[in-house]
Amino acid sequence: MNSEEKRNNVKIDYDLIAEQYGRDFGTYIEDLDIYAEFEKELPEGATILDLGAGTGRTYAYFNSKGYNYIALDFSSKMRDEAFKIHGEFPYILDDMVNIKKHFKDNSVDAVFAVYSLFHLPEEDLKRVLNDIYDILKVDGVFLFSYQLGTGEEFADEPYLGEQGKNVLYMSYQTDDEIESFIGNSNFIKLYKKEKVETSENAINSNDNVTSYRILKKIK
Repeated sequence: MNSEEKRNNVKIDYDLIAEQYGRDFGTYIEDLDIYAEFEKELPEGATILDLGAGTGRTYAYFNSKGYNYIALDFSSKMRDEAFKIHGEFPYILDDMVNIKKHFKDNSVDAVFAVYSLFHLPEEDLKRVLNDIYDILKVDGVFLFSYQLGTGEEFADEPYLGEQGKNVLYMSYQTDDEIESFIGNSNFIKLYKKEKVETSENAINSNDNVTSYRILKKIK
């Protein structure tokens, strides 16, 4: 299975679970301490690009604070659920590997990519991280998460029951790998947090360590 097929596998899975996902998480916000650290670095009215926006759970939060929120996701079913929940808002229907088709270099104040990059094969992840750097303005801020580990797998999708066994593509990285992927970019590290989330009510509930980072582009 090549990289495009792996990403398409993820799209199909999220199309299948969109309605239930929207019902459970359409307005759900967690980890507000991380959001607070992110917002410390944002200018008033900042343009925030949410990669892997899904059913738009972060739209209401950021929109209520006066930010210019733009969603991007490749699942049309997720977008449709987002519009049912929140009404229509700026939403680009495309794969995140194509973000430079939609944004010029140095055009975005902030990128938010939580619980999305771990669905990218390694070579795609490297490319997307470089593209994010390019589209961010100087002093732009990047909040993202990844799951600690090595290699890749097809994980279970609980929403799909027995049909969801070993169907959802996941990619894992070590801290050293992430450092190597961003090492040639002029980012400074502002914040890091790690957690294991096992609550049934959490968005990303599993036994893996999730790492969150905030970076700033300095030139």
